Amino acid sequence: MAYISRNNPTGLIAIGGETPASYHRSLEGYEGIVTDVIVDQFHSKYGKDGYVVGCVKVRIFEVDNGKSDELLDWAFPLDSTIQEYPLLGEKVKITKALGQHFYLRKTNLTNKLQENAMLNLDSQLNERPSKIRSSIVSENKEIEKEKHKFGEYFKPDSRVRQLKHFEGDVLIQGKMGNSIRFGSSQMDLTNKSLAPSLILRAGQAKDAEVNSCTTDAIYGLILEDINNDISSLWLTVDQVLDFEPITNTIGSFNRSLLDAPNIYDGAAAVLTSDKLLLTAKNGHIMMYSNNEIYMNSFSRIAMDTNESIVLTANLDFTVNGGRNFEVAVDEDIIFKAASDISMISSENFSLLSNKIYLGSIGDEREPMVGGMSLSMWLARLITVLAGNPGLIGVQKAGVPAVPPPSAALLPDFATYVHGLTPMGIPVVLNNIIVTGLQALYAELALPNTGTTLKQLFAGAPFNSQDNFTSINNQDASMIIVKNEFETGTRTKIENGSWELSKPFYRVT
Repeated sequence: MAYISRNNPTGLIAIGGETPASYHRSLEGYEGIVTDVIVDQFHSKYGKDGYVVGCVKVRIFEVDNGKSDELLDWAFPLDSTIQEYPLLGEKVKITKALGQHFYLRKTNLTNKLQENAMLNLDSQLNERPSKIRSSIVSENKEIEKEKHKFGEYFKPDSRVRQLKHFEGDVLIQGKMGNSIRFGSSQMDLTNKSLAPSLILRAGQAKDAEVNSCTTDAIYGLILEDINNDISSLWLTVDQVLDFEPITNTIGSFNRSLLDAPNIYDGAAAVLTSDKLLLTAKNGHIMMYSNNEIYMNSFSRIAMDTNESIVLTANLDFTVNGGRNFEVAVDEDIIFKAASDISMISSENFSLLSNKIYLGSIGDEREPMVGGMSLSMWLARLITVLAGNPGLIGVQKAGVPAVPPPSAALLPDFATYVHGLTPMGIPVVLNNIIVTGLQALYAELALPNTGTTLKQLFAGAPFNSQDNFTSINNQDASMIIVKNEFETGTRTKIENGSWELSKPFYRVT
């Protein structure tokens, strides 16, 4: 029975029992079909340390015909730097060095990326006598595909197509629609130069085998598609890319760019995928540009930081929004300008703070007058002069005075004496003064013409109908939410995943 040993270098792959006479010949140039592959720790022959990973069991043509699988030999990969372990049923070259058997890379039998095996050939050779070369080998005949296993879990995808080759290209293609092209600008048919390019692709574009193939046969060729391949990286030197930004259909596309590109040419590095993740574990993420730096998104653009956000512009700083513009911080907001600061609103303009200063940062020598409060005070003054001070309610501390519901529009003046002459003769107010005071009172008593509060004395001529202030200083804490960031703990679980005890940077 064949076995694998790392303790006997000269007999690393040995055969139990007698060896057929034909096997005494050198194995240089011999070919065999793969019947088993050790790729990971789940294989029964993995051993304790994984030393045999990459070994394949091979049935050598003309030598092992008619031999059961248990007696077949194992071979190591000849190259340990570029690893491409064959699948079951694929044909490999066998060579020998330093007394050990090695296999070279698989032989191209079908000119396909995925289905390159001689299906069921192992079972056919197992049943044939030795020294009789199977007609299947000579005719490269394929047997029923559905009866053949390529491995423990690998299943070929017939949609995957090979890439079209340009003169001078070097292509490395995987079985899953992944590839590396060391190519040139020949891909751009309008470019006559041979500028180098490098394309890494993972995931063939959807329906490429139908929409972009040179032929509808299984051997049709396709090209990388910068817009539709699942994930790709294009590095070019002098090439026009048929690149279409994903946001080119929305109204905000290139709106803020001063020098929006019409074509994407020259030297470029383009990375496309469903998600782009950048992480700097111990350093910076930096972007530098000789021109503009631009971001455009179908949805929000958000930034969170545990420290500061600093934006500096040598020229203009412009923020445009189609709806709300909100700035919320836990402490101070400071606007400074060497020239003008203008704030313009076509609707409401609100300032809410515990204290509001106009014309200074903290000078409290000139308090602002509340128009409604002044109206009420003047109305009370007139009623006192009229001799009927009880007509208007007295203002309490912190509460605006409210006129009684039965308050007359024009106060009645008392008929008792308002004063005495120097000679001691009692006098009353002149009718002209009375008429004038009543007219002033009528102006003060007009209700507010706005839509919110139509209360009396709010429509005085010196009261604004558009600008308002709160004497009570409304509690701003009721509408301000602080950014209380909470940092959760991370626990690593299997398969490289992380579990969070609570969300990072949660705004409470």
